[in-house]
Amino acid sequence: MRLSVACNFDPSLPKRLEGFPVYEVYGKLTADPFGGGRPSFYLPKVDRKGVEQAVKDYHARNIEFNYLLNASCMANLEFSKQGQQKLRKMLDWLSEIGVDSITVGTLYFLKTIKRRYPHFKVRVSSHRYTDNARKARFWEDNGADCIVVSEVNIYREFEALRAIRESVKCDLQLIVNNSCRQDCAIAANHACSLSHASQDDEDRDRRSIPLDYSILFCLNYKLSEPINYLRANWIRPEDLHHYEAIGYENFKIVERNTPTKILLERVNAYVNRSYDGNLLDLVQFFSYDENKFSKREKDLFSLRRLLKYFMKPKAINLLKFAKVVDLGRTIGLLFPRTGEPGVYIDNKALDGFIDRFLKQGCQAMDCERCGYCQRWADKVVQIDPSYRDRALGLFANVLDELHDGSFWNSYMGTLVEPEPGRTSGFVKPYVEMVKYVAKKRSSQHPA
Repeated sequence: MRLSVACNFDPSLPKRLEGFPVYEVYGKLTADPFGGGRPSFYLPKVDRKGVEQAVKDYHARNIEFNYLLNASCMANLEFSKQGQQKLRKMLDWLSEIGVDSITVGTLYFLKTIKRRYPHFKVRVSSHRYTDNARKARFWEDNGADCIVVSEVNIYREFEALRAIRESVKCDLQLIVNNSCRQDCAIAANHACSLSHASQDDEDRDRRSIPLDYSILFCLNYKLSEPINYLRANWIRPEDLHHYEAIGYENFKIVERNTPTKILLERVNAYVNRSYDGNLLDLVQFFSYDENKFSKREKDLFSLRRLLKYFMKPKAINLLKFAKVVDLGRTIGLLFPRTGEPGVYIDNKALDGFIDRFLKQGCQAMDCERCGYCQRWADKVVQIDPSYRDRALGLFANVLDELHDGSFWNSYMGTLVEPEPGRTSGFVKPYVEMVKYVAKKRSSQHPA
C-alpha cells in the first residue's frame, strides 16, 4: 500500500503522518493563473512561501509533494503569449522549490512539461475520466508517469480495472473516498466550472462568484434519492484487498479542506482496512463535526471567509444569496456541523455489499431493473426526517431561483416580490452578513 494524502497545509500534518505508508501529499496555491480541481473558497489559504515551506517539511520526512495543475479548462490562456509566460514562471518556481511531481488535466500540459521540464514526474488527473485500457495506453504513450483512474464510473467494474492494469506499465492511482455519484452525467461540466473557480483572475472575480451549482444539484439529488449515497464511487477500507488483488497499490485520500483530525482518521481507517462508524465520515467533503476542528481550521468554514468570496453586491443579489448561507449552515456545507449528522450509513453494515460487483459490473445494466443498490440503501441509509424535510425545502427554493433566474433579480425587485414558501431562516443569514461587514468596517476605520 502506498498512500497519497490531501495537503491541508496544517504545519503539524507532516509529523503526524509519520508511521503511515504515505509516500506523498498533494496540494496547490489557493489560487494560481491556471486553476485546478477545486474552487478557491473551498481550499486552505496558502501563499507561495507557505507551499515552499510545506515542500521542505514533507521532504524532511521523506514524503514527496505533488502540485496540482489539473484544470480542465483555462479559457485557452495556455495558448497565448501571456499564458506561456505565466506557465514558464509557474514551472520554474515549482522546480526551484523542489516539487516532485505535477498532476495535469490536459494533454498539452503533459506534453509541455515532459518536453521542457523532464525532471518532473507527471500524473494525469482523474478528471480525464480514464476508464478503459485504450485511454490508459494513450496517456502512457504520451508520457504519463501515473494515471488517476476515473473518479466517477469504474471502481465496481473489476474486469475493466483489471484490463487497465494489465495494459500499461505506468503507475495507476485510485481515489478511495470519492463521493461523486456513479456514472455522473455532469462530471465534465463540473470539472470545468471548478477549474475557473480557482484561477487568479481579477476580472472574473468582479463579474461572478464561485457558486458550485453542480454540488448543490448533486447533494439535493442524493437526499431526494438516497440510493445515490451507495451508487457513489467510494471504496470501503474493508474492500481494499479486492483492488490489491488485481494489481492496484497506490491509493489517494481526499479532501484538501478536511480538518487534520478527520484526515488522520481517514488515513488510519484505510491503513487498518477497517472503520467503525458513519461511512460518510470517510467520503464526504462537508458536514465535518465542529468538535474536530482546530482554531486555524475553523477559518476555512467561517462567515468571514464566506464573505470574502461571495460578498459581491454587483455580481449577485445578496438578499437571494442569504438563502444559500442558510442552506450551507443547515447541511454543514459552508460551516462546521453542530450536533449529530443528518445522514448516517453504518460502514460495517455494508459488509458484503461489494460481493455482487466482484461477479458482475453495472455498465451493461439498467439500475432500475437491477434493484441491488436500492435494496441495500433501504437497509443501511438512515436519514433524520426533520433534517431531510428542512434541507430539501431549502434546496428546492435555491435551485428554483437559480433555474428561473430570479437569483440575480434587482434588489428592489426582491424586496417587493412575493416569496411563496420562503423558509423561516431567510432573514437571519443576511442580517449576520450585514452585521459582520459593519463590524469589519468599524474596526478598520474607528471613529
